[in-house]
Amino acid sequence: MESGRNRAMHLAAYMLSCPEREAVRQQTLANLQATDWGVPPYVEIDRTAFTRRQERIDHTARLLVRAAIAQRPDFVLALEDDLAFNRALRLNLEHWPPLRETPPGGFFFGSLYNPNVGQRERRPDLAYFVAHPNTVYGGQAVIFSLATARYLEAHWTEEIGMPDVKLPRLAARLGPLYYHQPSLVQHVGAVSVWGGHFHQARDFDADWRSPRTAEAPA
Repeated sequence: MESGRNRAMHLAAYMLSCPEREAVRQQTLANLQATDWGVPPYVEIDRTAFTRRQERIDHTARLLVRAAIAQRPDFVLALEDDLAFNRALRLNLEHWPPLRETPPGGFFFGSLYNPNVGQRERRPDLAYFVAHPNTVYGGQAVIFSLATARYLEAHWTEEIGMPDVKLPRLAARLGPLYYHQPSLVQHVGAVSVWGGHFHQARDFDADWRSPRTAEAPA
């Protein structure tokens, strides 16, 4: 299998939001700009007319995935709109072993945010653990390959639940669910977007830098 180790990765960010959350969205965009990400994200704004907020989020999240598929990045970083970020976000992702080892056209699904999901395998030396699929929740910042995006969109209705549960459970059919350790993204505020339980990552580190970036310029 060809490794992705020596090729440049095209990472693109996509943000899910709605008109009534403009203020918090603008703050999150400013937080992202203060990192090394460098490129503004594509923002998918909810324009649906569904009565239930859960339906609006689900439909708009699918539109976000479709937009990413059309733009064809190697990896899609899907973000919610109420976040704080690690300052070396892009650099850390570019040096994250499971991401770097994904071959061109391969499947990958990971999360940069851990609200305390169950762990199946721990590799702190490689900055990740593998999650139990039936314990995952919290879609604040997930990253997946283009091949995985295509699978998610094609099989969208085969899993029930909100996108933060639906997407990783679909992706678990294809391979492991990688969670970055420590979390590179934090959930800010105090209220869930759709009325659920509010949660945060206990291991968020805004200043963490992968030891594999030691040779890279600051």
